[in-house]
Amino acid sequence: MIYGKVIDSKAIIPVVFRLASQPDFSLDFVIDTGFNDHLTLPSQAVSTMNLPLYSSTSARLADGTEALLAIHFATIVWDGIEKIVPVLAAGYKPLLGTSMMAGYHLEIDFQDNGLVLLEKL
Repeated sequence: MIYGKVIDSKAIIPVVFRLASQPDFSLDFVIDTGFNDHLTLPSQAVSTMNLPLYSSTSARLADGTEALLAIHFATIVWDGIEKIVPVLAAGYKPLLGTSMMAGYHLEIDFQDNGLVLLEKL
């Protein structure tokens, strides 16, 4: 199971990153059910983490505009399992999309510090 909490009316889940020659560290991601990919990180964070570039893709953003986004790969620990996932360099806050939650049940108590729970189906 993966636990998070509601902060400022946003469901937040921590994601653990595993980078070469560094200790694991966690970043908080906002769950975005309107985003059907895996993760987004601001371009500056992707650069700081030195995530390898894989490709680029055209994407329709939440405001309806089209943008060309860089796709990088990151190694994360998700529910205790090491995984390599695509990360789009976009926006100003980390987002977690529905592809990360495939095969999980999402439960959210929408109140300050409410429980956010992802449970494997």
